[in-house]
Amino acid sequence: MADMNDWAETIGRSEKATREGDALAAHLAAATSVTVGLLSWCEARGLGEGPIRVIARAGGSPHPRLATLLGAGPGERVEFRRVVLGRGSIALAEAENLFLPGRLPAEMCHALAVTDTPFGTVLAPLRPVRRTIAVTHGTAAGPGTILRQEALVVGPGGSVLAAVSERFLPVLAGR
Repeated sequence: MADMNDWAETIGRSEKATREGDALAAHLAAATSVTVGLLSWCEARGLGEGPIRVIARAGGSPHPRLATLLGAGPGERVEFRRVVLGRGSIALAEAENLFLPGRLPAEMCHALAVTDTPFGTVLAPLRPVRRTIAVTHGTAAGPGTILRQEALVVGPGGSVLAAVSERFLPVLAGR
């Protein structure tokens, strides 16, 4: 009987994560940026303290899909940034940003290279628009993930500034 209880508990956690992933996706979509939405989500649930910030950087190469979404012109310089976003010491999300530094002011490129400021916060003065390309919730988002999103970040005049892929962690669902 213990196996049946374990199975039921696992299904219950999975359903809760899917519901929370759906709610998180809606919450983030309604916010002015993912960073702003993530902060208000955490504040409402008492997750961590302080601002949302980069708590770790990782190397590697971007997923080829990001490069396809970005659509950089021939010879246009492309930069890649893979980070873990958190609040206090709590890891909340992993983000990959493939961006076009030639379309950003130099001070923004510098901030992205040397600070713990999230991408959305750095670009906020440009008032970019986020065009969500794909959203995956629950178990379809992958192991250790309640929500996965891909989006384009579009600047003034409609120019694409970045392609982003974000993976939101189970701590956001209260587990």
